[in-house]
Amino acid sequence: MNEDNQIETSTDSLPTFDEMRDHLGDARQNILTVLYVTDTSGVNTSDLREQAGIPSGSMSHHMRKLQRWELVEEIDREYAGRGSRAIVWALTTRGHEFCDDGLELPDDPLVEPEDFEALRAEVSELRDDVETMKKAMVQIAVKAGGVKEETAQEWLSD
Repeated sequence: MNEDNQIETSTDSLPTFDEMRDHLGDARQNILTVLYVTDTSGVNTSDLREQAGIPSGSMSHHMRKLQRWELVEEIDREYAGRGSRAIVWALTTRGHEFCDDGLELPDDPLVEPEDFEALRAEVSELRDDVETMKKAMVQIAVKAGGVKEETAQEWLSD
């Protein structure tokens, strides 16, 4: 049995903060740090993975563990590239307490809340610009006679 499972099966109650700290690891600490220092209405999985430096293949494992420990929760889903819906995560009350109780935050946090919000706004603007450009290009193609109206509508609905 690995160490991660030992603290979950040793008792029916949630692990203590000390037990969690002993089994936290760098990846989960980075995830909690990003959520804690951004302190926004939530961070989608894609942004969280990028900010915390987590390989995509292990992200769901770490998030499930943090959920079982009741430190994070899914609060929403939002579109994040290529039309996929990414889970939006936030710290729970217990997660905030855990971070306040002694999460060892780096002297230079991974991201400042203001920086993250500015980047998030910029990405949102860029997505809107891409959508506007896509609509304009499709309209040009229809007017030029190279694309049927039905095909154009299909493209725009993707």
